[in-house]
Amino acid sequence: MKAIKPSGTGFEYCINCYNGCEHGCLYCYGRPIRRMSYSKWIKPKPRFQVLKWVKENVKKILRKEITIKDIFVCSICDAYQPLELRYEITRRVLEVLTQNGLPFTVLTKNANVLRDLDLFKSYQNCRVGFTVITLDRKLKDILEPYSSPIEDRCKALETLKREGVSTYCSIEPIMPCNESNPFEIILALKPYVNLFEFGKWSPYIKKGIPETILRNYSEQYYVGLFSKLLPFCKQQNIHYCIAVHSESFLTEHGFSFILHQLVTDRPYPDP
Repeated sequence: MKAIKPSGTGFEYCINCYNGCEHGCLYCYGRPIRRMSYSKWIKPKPRFQVLKWVKENVKKILRKEITIKDIFVCSICDAYQPLELRYEITRRVLEVLTQNGLPFTVLTKNANVLRDLDLFKSYQNCRVGFTVITLDRKLKDILEPYSSPIEDRCKALETLKREGVSTYCSIEPIMPCNESNPFEIILALKPYVNLFEFGKWSPYIKKGIPETILRNYSEQYYVGLFSKLLPFCKQQNIHYCIAVHSESFLTEHGFSFILHQLVTDRPYPDP
């Protein structure tokens, strides 16, 4: 079985170390992909065979001289959810990738990622980031009930940047409410972030999300938002990209779609 698989997220390949995620984010697209109920999703199970499969995949990649531009760790679960502190599957997978010179991007909502700072700061072919869709504690507790506090994520980004790690902030999904304000997030985090990613909320994932948020949704809401956000980033010299889930919407409304830059490309100087 392959553990390093083609990714549908805009990254080239992906690895997933767990089935399910303890963070319990209401807008998560992983749960419908896995066709799991919320109650089962937030009680994840480790994929113990992943490490063996990764090692086998890496041998084939090296033997066939296949060029890998980027691997997303993890795409439909969180690599650093609390379970990782017990099983350390993510760390062992990353050790295999670093030992064999393969590039990877980690995106998480948990400050547990700092446990592996020793791996990241000694390896130039990686990017480490956090999802931050709001600075509002109340909204975070509603939408991302069991993830790390926003303050901890911001401090972790600061630490990663200070240690020379290429950093990444995903503001996706931007929710259709004032508390999910990408301008505030950018201004708060730009000293610690090399690359921001933006994406709109998909209305097909709405179970449990308060009606006060849902009723604000419209395509024009996001048209107005992106018509201000993208020029703002250019004016502020903010390096950004767009989540692939929002590509069709943006191109349909006349916006340029900018896919994330792979970690091997390293096109951006520090902001």
